[in-house]
Amino acid sequence: MANAAFVSERLAVGGDLSPNFGLARRQLEELVAAGITHIADLREEWSDETLVKTWAPQVHYLHHRVADAGQAIGGVWFEELADWVDAALTVPGSKVLVHCHMGVNRAPSAVLALLLHSGMGLRPALDAIRTARPVAVIDYARSALDWHLDRTAADSRVRRNARRTLDRWRTANHLDAIAVIRAIRDTEHPGNRWFVRLGPGDPDALADVLEPDGNVAVALAVDLDPEVLGQLDEVLFLTGAGLVGRALVVGPTQPAEPHSLLLPVLVTDLFPPVPVRLDADVEQWLAEAGPNPRLMAPGAFQRLTEPRDPG
Repeated sequence: MANAAFVSERLAVGGDLSPNFGLARRQLEELVAAGITHIADLREEWSDETLVKTWAPQVHYLHHRVADAGQAIGGVWFEELADWVDAALTVPGSKVLVHCHMGVNRAPSAVLALLLHSGMGLRPALDAIRTARPVAVIDYARSALDWHLDRTAADSRVRRNARRTLDRWRTANHLDAIAVIRAIRDTEHPGNRWFVRLGPGDPDALADVLEPDGNVAVALAVDLDPEVLGQLDEVLFLTGAGLVGRALVVGPTQPAEPHSLLLPVLVTDLFPPVPVRLDADVEQWLAEAGPNPRLMAPGAFQRLTEPRDPG
């Protein structure tokens, strides 16, 4: 279930947690059960640190950001990661997961650097990564290798032979990065959309918070903790007068007093009520003050945005 695999007894490589909170928690539980004690998250664009600290606070977490834009990665970045992993592995029984988003380029390249740093040869390290992670393209392998050659003060002959070995391995083990990424994306499920019913004074209360700062994260009192709720799911705010705003889910529901549950959202838009076309069951849910949030049915968003019949 977890999107990771071990390349050595104490080092694993993989992708991130699922955006679906229920699945993400089960994945993290599996990682902990496999002995993972330290996680290095390499994504520049996101972080699961809050989820890990909430669900597995005993796990040490490093957000070691790097972009995935095809650029050369500097040696300082690899050095800082290696220092952190070295310190982690001094703890008896510790195991480290290094991951990025898909586990295709950034994390496998970082793990290549770590395996070279541990004394493993270049070809065995590349083979170990590809065996553990068949989708690993390792696009930043040259940067990882250059860091290792620099820190070991390799002479020109060693550098030349190492780069030739890397080029030959790439040729013999070529993967089409675009095809790999497309295949992974085909398995990813799009986010859900949810209705959240607001009380009469709630839009004004949100506006008071929103006006000074623009987009702002707030915690909404809700009644349910849906299994399919996910990171960055869209929330549409409804009142009896119509649609009044939008938000994005930025965290799982949390227990809190005096409310039973709070849902963290980033409010992105508030506006005067816009009459919209609602399905009959949603109309009934709204009229009867049904439990929040309510999952939008397939096709409901398209129907919602259709012009209303003036009659």
